[in-house]
Amino acid sequence: MQPLRVVVIDDEPNTCAILQAVFAAEGHQCETFLRAEDAEQYLTQHDADLAMVDVYLGALNGIDLLQKLRALRPRLYPVIMTANVSVETAARALSEGAIDYVSKPLTADQIRGIAARADGFRSQNREPAPPAEADDSLDSAIIGRSPKMLEVYKAIGRVAGSNVSVLITGASGTGKELVARAIHAHSKRKDLPFTPVNCGSFTETLLETELFGHERGAFTGAASAHRGLVEASDGGTLFLDEITETTLAFQVKLLRVIQEQQVRRVGSNKYTPIDVRMLAASNRDMAHLLKQGQFREDLYYRLAVVRIELPSLDERREDTPLLVRHFLKRFNEKNGLSVTIEPLAVQRLQQMSWPGNVRELENTINRLAIFAPTGEVTLADVEAEARRVPESAETPPVAAATPDRLLELERQHILQILKQTGGNRSEAARRLGIERKTLYRKALRLGIDLQSTSDK
Repeated sequence: MQPLRVVVIDDEPNTCAILQAVFAAEGHQCETFLRAEDAEQYLTQHDADLAMVDVYLGALNGIDLLQKLRALRPRLYPVIMTANVSVETAARALSEGAIDYVSKPLTADQIRGIAARADGFRSQNREPAPPAEADDSLDSAIIGRSPKMLEVYKAIGRVAGSNVSVLITGASGTGKELVARAIHAHSKRKDLPFTPVNCGSFTETLLETELFGHERGAFTGAASAHRGLVEASDGGTLFLDEITETTLAFQVKLLRVIQEQQVRRVGSNKYTPIDVRMLAASNRDMAHLLKQGQFREDLYYRLAVVRIELPSLDERREDTPLLVRHFLKRFNEKNGLSVTIEPLAVQRLQQMSWPGNVRELENTINRLAIFAPTGEVTLADVEAEARRVPESAETPPVAAATPDRLLELERQHILQILKQTGGNRSEAARRLGIERKTLYRKALRLGIDLQSTSDK
């Protein structure tokens, strides 16, 4: 995790001191403020990733302050803290833009968990590429020259200039959002909003209000009207990732929005016309979901006017050397280093299987670069990596006590991620850039008891 820039606003000095100590111990930059005015002034001049705001700040309400902070820093991850948890404050905080709502006092593990969620939010809410870069070659974002990737490029080129809906499918880590961004960047809508939404991150109710908006008084705590992301994306592109994680009831409402090109906020009888292009993505077997009745056929055919299937990395091994050098170059640029990799090491990486696809390969390159003792990733380094990752489920697991420093480093890293995610195995696998079944294999091989690390 890259260090976060954190601001804490609480009129209790002890709370500020504890939060600052934990965040600093985790390597994050943390500024604390006892007065809301000081925090507001600070954010007019400095950026931040995470804001921890107390509900009661003397005469001022922290939720009202939250709105000002988000206006100053729209990509802030806002957390409301309170020692007096109630349905009313929770509903209002969430409806007014808070992403997290927590009860004081916070434990160190809870604080670390908030930092992990803020980091995930930051990674999913990158600034869109500036218009000047939109006309660059697709290789600037999507790496690959294999025949299968060429077909993907052609599909992007054919659909970008139209307004048809596109369903992007493929395994986790294959780059579905990159394809969606490329379609938008090469469309007539490129100067208007591109809004990515991870449907799997919300409950049905929250997803509905997030996308469609709500009117004042629509539910307890809805103190003001809220424009949903569909309206906010008017003229641009809405990207619905993990669309297959939505409920059938929600799918009916989304279908109506797509069919009628108008949206009705929760609690309203008024329909607002919209002009939004819908792109969606899924890593699941659509045919199986349709057969089992777990996804509506009518919505599927509305979304999949064009379907782009992304190949796994194993299906385009010839692209591995390009990806390796791209990731190593990016790692060097970010860290001010000049790590190199020998040709034999690249060849071995090309031979390996990558269940987590491009995302897993990127994580591996970063790990190899960090621990390259001579500033060059060698064949021996990659062989050690290959021994850590069995290339099939039948491969005998390596004993957890193998005297390999990389094995122990990986074990500690996985344990840390599991701790940060509260034992949530799906979330841990996502943060590690691998599929859940790969996490199970790694845990078995490294002697990690997933049951003991789970809160469930």
